[in-house]
Amino acid sequence: MALYVLRLFVIMPKLTSRLMFLSGLPTAEKPAAKKQFLMSHSPENTPSSESFSTPEAKNDSWAKYKDYLARTSILIPIPPQLYKPLPEFIKRSVLLDFPMYRFDEQKDGKEALEEERKKNTDA
Repeated sequence: MALYVLRLFVIMPKLTSRLMFLSGLPTAEKPAAKKQFLMSHSPENTPSSESFSTPEAKNDSWAKYKDYLARTSILIPIPPQLYKPLPEFIKRSVLLDFPMYRFDEQKDGKEALEEERKKNTDA
């Protein structure tokens, strides 16, 4: 019984928090979104200035991926028909869909395009 309690209250929360914050979700979600974003947006067409606006997409893979994210829970399996209409605060508080897992087009998109541009000019 003591071993069960130890597992339940000590080991499982450590493993869960490790998956949620150190490995697993953060290392999988943003790179996948970055890949989709870069497949749709060419770094050559983006001006390198302080005022960043998302460039015009070459194809619709980013739009499709954003639609997929809008109807899919990251951590807790829930049918898309139930997930999509939920308010954002329920998604974040109850379903643990934290903003740190999401790719922000303004911040992360700008960094991804600059990184890709540098990679292309160095090659």
